[in-house]
Amino acid sequence: MKMKKIWIFLWIVCCALYSSCSLLEVEPVSTITSQSFWKNSGDAKAYLTGIYNKVRALNNTSLYGEDRGDAFKVGEIGPSTNAWAQNLLENNAPSYQDAYNIIHHTNLLLYKIDGLSFTNEADKNRIKAETYYLRAQTYFFLVRIWGDVPILLDPVLSDKIELKPRSPKEEVMKQILSDIEQSLSLFPEEGFVNKNYSSKPAAYALKADALLWKAKVLSGGDSDLNEAVNAINEVEKSGVELLPEYASVFNNANKRNAEIIFSLYFERYETGNLSIATNTTSRTDNLSMAVNLDEAATSPNQSRHVYAPSEKTRVLYLKYPGDKRYQSAMIDLVDKDGNLILTQTNKFRGKVYTDDRYFDDDLIVYRWGDLLLLRAEANAALNKIQDALSDLNAVRQRAGLDNYAGPADKASVEKELCDERLRELFIEQKRWFDLVRFHSGGAINIYNEVPNLNDKPDFPLYWPINYNDMVLNDQLKQTDGYESDVQR
Repeated sequence: MKMKKIWIFLWIVCCALYSSCSLLEVEPVSTITSQSFWKNSGDAKAYLTGIYNKVRALNNTSLYGEDRGDAFKVGEIGPSTNAWAQNLLENNAPSYQDAYNIIHHTNLLLYKIDGLSFTNEADKNRIKAETYYLRAQTYFFLVRIWGDVPILLDPVLSDKIELKPRSPKEEVMKQILSDIEQSLSLFPEEGFVNKNYSSKPAAYALKADALLWKAKVLSGGDSDLNEAVNAINEVEKSGVELLPEYASVFNNANKRNAEIIFSLYFERYETGNLSIATNTTSRTDNLSMAVNLDEAATSPNQSRHVYAPSEKTRVLYLKYPGDKRYQSAMIDLVDKDGNLILTQTNKFRGKVYTDDRYFDDDLIVYRWGDLLLLRAEANAALNKIQDALSDLNAVRQRAGLDNYAGPADKASVEKELCDERLRELFIEQKRWFDLVRFHSGGAINIYNEVPNLNDKPDFPLYWPINYNDMVLNDQLKQTDGYESDVQR
């Protein structure tokens, strides 16, 4: 931990000297600063740690992975986001500058690292592998949200800033897969060094995720689905496994357990106020009448009940009585007469310290339960139903359920897998992307599944580009389906 804090300090110094660069508003890197900083392997390690911090900050929100989906309803406080209300416009859309800031820094590290001296070539290759992974993951974030986005592969090193138009999403995906292959070729070990950093198994997990998106959303083919299955098979070789008890996956005292493939590290004072658990739990003083308050993860200072589990989420859990995941998903707070006060989430419970509870659980990027269902999804799309059911049933058995006994045709199994991913991965920032994938693959109609899309059958699934971002880059064209007030 001491070394981690030193690296973070170095990153803060680095950011103070280097501009916070993005595709849209960039100051050039100082030549003097460059000469004084990029000297040895320690500089590269410090810089990489800083990039991880930025990746964590970008993903520490329910906005992109959950809000537009069907898992939440408005809580007792709110306010809900425009994404949840399906009321996105260019004047309220989030900016993608933070994502391009990450991409700039990955580009700069890849540009500088070959000029640094390393006593151990494996350390250098690992840093490069992790950097390619983080660039691929960030472009995957962008392509799933905005579709067509600019591709930037070089750092900004001068006053001359090249503003680029949006590249077709198929080209962006090609770049993502290329970066993943670069990452896979560079990792010096097959397994894990630290699960809070990317690794070869994490790169294979990202590859499978990207290939499923390519196959189903970008009109790829069976070869992409087969490659996704093969990538997950490679992850399995790393020794990851389903923990016997579902709740143990989220045990704050055992964050990097055998099911985790890649997670982003948090400690007590690093969580900020964007944690999903922060926004889906209630303040303790609002629950003074609850007789089961001791069973709930609440905080007098950290909690804000913006969202509660939706009725659809509840129904999907209760479809199979005895699903042990239900208790991890949500808890009903009731008064002495059994009257419901409110429902809050019960996952990512954080840790109680002497002064308060802090929601300092790691952000899980990939875990084996997720990957089993992705493999089942790929096999179902290939009409390999028995292979799909094998992985589905492994997940169900861990949840305390019998094997799936419903219709075994392709359409029914795909719909069941869509539902199962909500039960297994509730509030793990997967739901919106799952819905888009299953919709594009024909298993569901997303406009029927998401209540706030029920009366908006033509509302775009990709997000609009923020107005200010378009003003800063006149090469950008607004996402189809949104009107733009930017004057060309």
